[in-house]
Amino acid sequence: MKVSVAGSGYASYVIAACLAEMGNQVCHINLTGRVPLDQLPFHEPGLTAMLSSNEAARRLNFSSDMASSIDGADVLFIALEHSESVDSKAIDLAGLATEYANSDVIFVNSSPTSLGVTERMQSVASASSHSHAVVCHPAFLKEGEAIDDFMRPDRIILGAEDYEARNALVAMLKPFSRQQDRIAVMSVRDAELTRLAASAMLASRISLMNEIAAIAEQYGADIENVRRGIGADGRIGYSYLYPGVGYGGVCLPGDLQELAATAERQNISPVLLKAVTERNEMQQTWAFNTLRNKFGSLEGKRVAIWGLSFRPDTADVSNSAAIVLIRQLLDAGASVSAYDPMAMKNASIALESMGASFSDEQVRFCDHQYDALTDADALVLMTEWKPFRQPDFNAIGKLLREQVIIDGRNQYDAESLRQAGFVYCGVGRGTVA
Repeated sequence: MKVSVAGSGYASYVIAACLAEMGNQVCHINLTGRVPLDQLPFHEPGLTAMLSSNEAARRLNFSSDMASSIDGADVLFIALEHSESVDSKAIDLAGLATEYANSDVIFVNSSPTSLGVTERMQSVASASSHSHAVVCHPAFLKEGEAIDDFMRPDRIILGAEDYEARNALVAMLKPFSRQQDRIAVMSVRDAELTRLAASAMLASRISLMNEIAAIAEQYGADIENVRRGIGADGRIGYSYLYPGVGYGGVCLPGDLQELAATAERQNISPVLLKAVTERNEMQQTWAFNTLRNKFGSLEGKRVAIWGLSFRPDTADVSNSAAIVLIRQLLDAGASVSAYDPMAMKNASIALESMGASFSDEQVRFCDHQYDALTDADALVLMTEWKPFRQPDFNAIGKLLREQVIIDGRNQYDAESLRQAGFVYCGVGRGTVA
């Protein structure tokens, strides 16, 4: 099929690359102009190589002109970034495509829009003399794992009211679920609510596990044993059952906010949704509180931080607990030495945009993970990047002024570190000695 994909964020590029990989003729549309593939403003493992190979194979091209890009297209995916203006942008793009399309086109809303926006896009598209159907297709792409999520999806959700559009999208997406039929066709409203509900369910599991971890921490239980015990229940499972420093990014917080607002507009009190958000905000202060419990005053202390992005394999620091920690440490008179494989530039920009004032001495962004440890009073693990999973603890012990490890992801073996002389504290694994 001839497919156009409009957007400038990682989701649009991933969708374009994966559809081209399956043999479709794809045009990626960025109305602000083409960005060189080696200068994309985000990091997604394997994406640049996939885009380049499909461009070389002439299955994928890039354009900034809607008129020429929509000409002859069978399907237009509108895959915008999560932002405050995403609703209006998606509707405007549908209107622009309607203006230029010279034949029937299926519009696919793969943007993180509010409930009801797909229907508004359909109203705009219906103003044309052509028959443009609008389908809702939530992308469900995790940053850092987006290609795998699209190529091997758990499920493919299609909200389609038009019979022909539904059949066309099922045919196009069926190669992504050949081993098992994972395509679920439903109404547009069902599909929109499914996206938000999935985010709410995942966030709820994370926040509940973090609350149980807080109980374990004070009670003297080890949350890792508790996690294994409850995860073995087939009704619960282990997915998203890991305590930590809270969820971040744009999607989960934004989707919970949207779902809660929708509930309130319907005179439903979103008690649980608000509690999930509140627990997450509390959890993002866990690392700072743990350091303060250990040292008392943090004035003059230097803290090494490993990991700044909200999750591994991305440069995104949106709602990252590490950024929260740095601001708290600066306010407490401490200094920071930080390392992240991808996100240090974005972390600096985020801190400055929040009004944080700091010198190069107060916040050092280091070239190597072990450079961050020199003369630091403690190491705090905030993001579970692979290079942090099996570090040289002998080197860590020699570089730190005090052998204190605050493990915000429960990556390390508590008992072996304590036997080696470290003061270790993980989430829900006992209070700091």
